[in-house]
Amino acid sequence: MVVTREITMRGAFRFDHEFDDALSLLASGLAVDPVISHTRPLARAVEAFDLAGDRSMAAKVLLDLGGE
Repeated sequence: MVVTREITMRGAFRFDHEFDDALSLLASGLAVDPVISHTRPLARAVEAFDLAGDRSMAAKVLLDLGGE
């Protein structure tokens, strides 16, 4: 049916236990500042995503949900 109807299928990968592990590491004081290259306020989300997509400019870009 996929072939005859010319349906395009895309797979998706989801994380499961990794989030619990990451939160535990953060709660224990793991320093993440060294990998954060940029922070942008939510109002500049489009810029943040553009920046995050440019690996020559950024490593990890965070959205500051409390900023203006």
